[in-house]
Amino acid sequence: MTEQVDNEQVQPGAGAPSGDVPRGAEAAREGRAGTPDAPAPRVPADKRAGAEAGGHAQIVLRDVHIRYPAPAGTPESGAEATGAVATANTAEMGAPNAGPAPEQPDLEPTEALAGIALSIRAGEHVCILGANGSGKSTLVQLINGLIVPTAGSVEVFGIGTGTPEGAAAIRRRAAMVFQHPEDQMVTSIVADDVAFGPENLGVPSAQIAQRVDAALEAVDMAACAQADPADLSGGQQQRVAIAGALAMDPQILMLDEPAAMLDAAGRRAIQTIVQRLNRRGITIVHVTHFMDDALAADRVIVLERGRIALDGTPAEVFAERETVHRLGLELPFAEELAWTLERAVPELGPLPRTTRSEELARVLASRLAGDRWSSANPCDTAGLERVVQPDGACRSADEAAISFLDVSFSYADERPARTRRRFWQRRQKRTAPAGPLAVEHLTFDVPRGSLTALVGRTGSGKSTTVELACALKLPRTGTVRVGGIATDDLSRRRKLRAQVGYVSQLPDRQLFAETVFDDVAFGPRNLGLTEDEVQERVHEALELTGIAPTPELLRRSPFALSGGQQRSVALAGVLALKTPLLILDEPMAGLDPQGRTRMHTLIGRLRERGVTILMVTHSMDDVAELADRVLVLADGALVADGTPRTVFGARGARVDAPEAATAGQSASNVGTANASTVPGSPSRSARPAALRSPAPGLPEALTFARKLESAGVRLPYEPLTRHELVELIGQLARLGTTRDHSGPIKHAHTQQLELSPDPATGAACSTCNTALTDPDYEEVRHGVAR
Repeated sequence: MTEQVDNEQVQPGAGAPSGDVPRGAEAAREGRAGTPDAPAPRVPADKRAGAEAGGHAQIVLRDVHIRYPAPAGTPESGAEATGAVATANTAEMGAPNAGPAPEQPDLEPTEALAGIALSIRAGEHVCILGANGSGKSTLVQLINGLIVPTAGSVEVFGIGTGTPEGAAAIRRRAAMVFQHPEDQMVTSIVADDVAFGPENLGVPSAQIAQRVDAALEAVDMAACAQADPADLSGGQQQRVAIAGALAMDPQILMLDEPAAMLDAAGRRAIQTIVQRLNRRGITIVHVTHFMDDALAADRVIVLERGRIALDGTPAEVFAERETVHRLGLELPFAEELAWTLERAVPELGPLPRTTRSEELARVLASRLAGDRWSSANPCDTAGLERVVQPDGACRSADEAAISFLDVSFSYADERPARTRRRFWQRRQKRTAPAGPLAVEHLTFDVPRGSLTALVGRTGSGKSTTVELACALKLPRTGTVRVGGIATDDLSRRRKLRAQVGYVSQLPDRQLFAETVFDDVAFGPRNLGLTEDEVQERVHEALELTGIAPTPELLRRSPFALSGGQQRSVALAGVLALKTPLLILDEPMAGLDPQGRTRMHTLIGRLRERGVTILMVTHSMDDVAELADRVLVLADGALVADGTPRTVFGARGARVDAPEAATAGQSASNVGTANASTVPGSPSRSARPAALRSPAPGLPEALTFARKLESAGVRLPYEPLTRHELVELIGQLARLGTTRDHSGPIKHAHTQQLELSPDPATGAACSTCNTALTDPDYEEVRHGVAR
């Protein structure tokens, strides 16, 4: 994979003329070459570091523009015609305009970057934020010399990026991790892939082995050193790509959404790695949509349509609340919650502008003044029916949209999807698996009309499971049925395909036709529909995804669209099939807040139409907002199956007895966190403590509610969504400010408490007529004055 140029090993394409810029995987691989120098010393960050500040500017951009002409309908006449990398126009997975109206494709020439003037000091940790399509990926590829500006200049280490020699010299001292990790995979063995960069640097073999081991250990992938990268999950591939960059011992490390496909624990691990590298003096340029990443940085730069909109320390940038929202972003959780509460619950008064949840919880606790309700107040049940219903699993395969029965699968002896079962059944009885099982003895059902979330740590078998559900893979043992059809029944394969639509982790990679119309129409035409019916489905599917199906759009090449439009077109191609079952693999990965909102709206519309959805996600907030049921995988095995409240172990106002969600499954395997309680209002000391959740994380609202409880305020029940959290805090605040004791007092979920003028007679709930104890009566009567 290397060439000899003047007795020096360089990456393919490093010596190409400046107009021949590599694209796609070639660009990703070219980002991994160079010769390392000694690490630059750690320099204290300055919010606008530059030569004028007297510091050492390691990266300097002067009035940089990158302009893309309006494509004429083919990929070749689009971004590539400028000599820029195609991914610079398409890597941003989302749309610049995220309003509720359908997107209108911009047919005029556009600037991915417009007048960027920027300098970054050696040793700085810089986070790049911005809505999808704002130019973040273009900026970091420009710094690495993978694309050249239309106007202006870029210098890194004092070397210009405009010549092949300069770009090659920069890449010897800088490494980059790309948005899509498979673009950086260059070998069929993980350890060899991580060694690829150091080998091109001419590092001695003994040192290469040490670097590879250390890099894989740093990203928790040492156990997969001899695996084939193609067999890894998307999240695992991302870790391998990061390890490949770390093994090069770079002075500058550029990261383009490195944690987009990772779970919460994986993201924290990457944050730790990045901070440790920065402490060693390595300059970090980090593109991200996660606000926690930005909080750890020295400096935050926010882009808007290719221009710098904000530039400062994290505290300075996030203090511009209105501007951050206008730019299509959201604040860190604590800051966002405080701002929301100030507007929704004015009784609380001004709240601190803090990014620390613990600090906000302490302030709220002091203002809400104590624990006001018992943990199982019967007055709350009317508003809690959704979150405390028994799990109620499917009782037969006929009621299930998808049914797994004792399913196992191994990549080592993967069975061809078009081979008849009888031969493989005989072989499986005779032989043990040739390698580890990716999934093992899976048994579960997905109820019709439900939204079932499939969650688990990176590499737990989620993508493998959904590919088994789509008949893209066949089980080694066991049976998978979709709509009652076994996936290995080749005689009914066509009917099965009409039952299920599949949107992969990177839906834009599913595009292939010459025009948008032909791409979306491919599925309906294969169903044998008339051309009028096909046209109707194409228009309906595009409108459903928020794209206006104008004649101009339908004639364009899908490869000439923005990244967000490509994702919408690919999704429309699946929706046009009108399958009763839809499988979404990480549909929110890489989307900005507005993009996630659009996806939530689309999922809601599909559910209104009765579509069954199986969704793979790493976002526990998405699970809490959208899912009816949750399946949790760990090391290829099913470890929990239940409602979100049950699986997250969240306390409700009333707790139902643990109930196995799958026939034959013991309660110990279900994510049930609470034992049953006696109806009524038990003493505070009798409240059950939540058990550890089997899920790979918790919703942020639930996490904050537990911090609030630690600070002294116990909510009537534990909220799973931000809306529930704000509503409960608002009810407490409004109850605390009530001073008219002669009339009814508003209780949780708008229930009424009729108070007796004599505390000795107690009080009763007007809804359920349940008598309250004297202490409870006094607590409610006097509000926060106690």
